[in-house]
Amino acid sequence: MKKLIAVFLCMLIALSTLTATAVFAQEAPAEGTVITIEEADTVSDTDSYVLTDDGEPVLKVVRVKEFGATAALSDTAANEYYTAEFMIPESDYSVFLTGLTQDNVGEIRQAIIDSYVEGEDFSLTNLGFIDAEKTKETDGDENLCWAASTSNLLTYTGWAAQAGFDSADDLFEAFIDAFEDKGGNVKFATGWFINGVSASSLSQPREDTGKYLPQYNYTDLVEEFDMIQNCAGQLSTVYDRLKNGSGVSLSLNIYGTEGYEGSHAVTCWGFVTDVRYPKTSKQFYKSIFTTDSDSHKYYVTDGKDRRDADDVMSLFALEPVEQEGADTYQFDITQKQIAMITTAVTIMPFSEDVPHETSPDATLDMINSPDIILDPFVLTDDPEQDNTVTTFTPNATIYYQPYMMNAANADYYGKLSLQISVKDSQGNEVYAKAFNYHQNLTIPSETGMRYNKESFNKKLPVGDYTITASFNSSHQTAEAYFFNNTRSIGFKVREQYLIGDIDGDEEVSAVDVTMFQRVIARMEINVDDKMKQRGNVNDMDGLDMLDVTFLQRYLAHVDIQYPVNELRFYN
Repeated sequence: MKKLIAVFLCMLIALSTLTATAVFAQEAPAEGTVITIEEADTVSDTDSYVLTDDGEPVLKVVRVKEFGATAALSDTAANEYYTAEFMIPESDYSVFLTGLTQDNVGEIRQAIIDSYVEGEDFSLTNLGFIDAEKTKETDGDENLCWAASTSNLLTYTGWAAQAGFDSADDLFEAFIDAFEDKGGNVKFATGWFINGVSASSLSQPREDTGKYLPQYNYTDLVEEFDMIQNCAGQLSTVYDRLKNGSGVSLSLNIYGTEGYEGSHAVTCWGFVTDVRYPKTSKQFYKSIFTTDSDSHKYYVTDGKDRRDADDVMSLFALEPVEQEGADTYQFDITQKQIAMITTAVTIMPFSEDVPHETSPDATLDMINSPDIILDPFVLTDDPEQDNTVTTFTPNATIYYQPYMMNAANADYYGKLSLQISVKDSQGNEVYAKAFNYHQNLTIPSETGMRYNKESFNKKLPVGDYTITASFNSSHQTAEAYFFNNTRSIGFKVREQYLIGDIDGDEEVSAVDVTMFQRVIARMEINVDDKMKQRGNVNDMDGLDMLDVTFLQRYLAHVDIQYPVNELRFYN
């Protein structure tokens, strides 16, 4: 059942250690002052500090200033965003939550003090969460949940501020003014905001709207995940994106007592997870934090606007579901409705390092000009596979295949020119090939083409390499962007070894146990880095008796959880 974050934190934080750090921190500052609950009034919320009770840490706050990487455009801590990550006491559950502000952190601190000193219930409400809200149905925003969620994400990741928007509600109203009140999705809403483009089958914007940051390409910023199949595996990537500063939106199918009712979009801010399981396991994800543009829309009446609505973050318990080809999660979004997760969209955070167009030849117009992106770029040792790998043996035949995708609304019509170059770690070119068509060819909008897989005409020795593909490098055909016409992949060539084969004879045997024991006894055996890697059975630092024990158990055909006799690449 839906609960306010205040209720959840009431149960969990009172005895927890809370760590708050800015989402886009490059380097955390010093922890600052250690204070007791009694001294809490002496510390400023703009400082870094650790709050303790009887010597035990209760709350840790770290302020990290990373201007230009958040929505903050001025030197004020109140506009910075924070994450919280802590263990639930006496449990195996971990909490990760983002989208907090300096004001949230101060409220949490005081609530914890009240809970400790006064024995009061822990309660937090309306703390300025990023939560663009709809209003009553006649305001033309009834079907724009996707635009509201996009507004939350662009505000959180800093892109909205770069375009001059002060809040998610301000940006949401720009969407409302520009779009029909129909369905859409976050990916193409971001395309409209950055480049002025939209999907033809969805809600259409008015002409000459959007395109606030045309020097960037939205396809480089947005990633979409199909969550219907292998949702836990996909969610592990989404979870990593969220922890690394990206914004996350979830698309849902809503089911009521009469069956399917429609689709919906909410913004994801965190998870409760069970640390006993790997991130790709269904059992890892227990609950989810969201904000929802529908949560208080009907309360915004009588002359009030959407900014008067409470900003509410909710917690939902996740339930794995497998039915009719679906392998995903669902949760009770209301007392009468179930929401099934179908799609996730992530938007990377703004920073000065995000690649963007600098060439004067680029039109920056994805509506009337084509835009070729080299994605995917396949690198493999199996000509039948399209999954890129980055480590190969010296005798491997390495194949490459860049895919030339036209991401714009206009067709590409012109000559096709593609150059491939492979360089070693010293910058020496060890392979090069050019593919050129002198007749004009067409790559239609939102489609692509690829050459057949090609292989290097030589085996590469052990070392580090980079392969680079460059399309239309002379700018013969006009494009919206040229910076994304080049794609590089770093890869390695390494020898392989068997785990447990400490003597290096390509066989795991009792001889390895004997040599292992001699190494540990520090007898006169030359132990080099390769021997250490071969003998590191338990994947811990150094070689010890545990490695020998696991090797002995393997040779005695006793089941162990370590990969003895498996092939690995040397570092």
